[in-house]
Amino acid sequence: MDQKVSHIAMYILAITLILCVAIVLVFKGIDAMPHQWLGVAIAGLLAVAALAMTRLKFDH
Repeated sequence: MDQKVSHIAMYILAITLILCVAIVLVFKGIDAMPHQWLGVAIAGLLAVAALAMTRLKFDH
């Protein structure tokens, strides 16, 4: 159960990061992002890391 909850939390984190960046880019443009394209890249890397953590398996 704990593993399933942590995977769901990581999916939520990844989706939230991607959606927030997309919303900022669509409505405000790249100038509204902290550090412009570097901020987009970092958010992307964090989303990828969150998705990678859903692949982890741990035993009880």
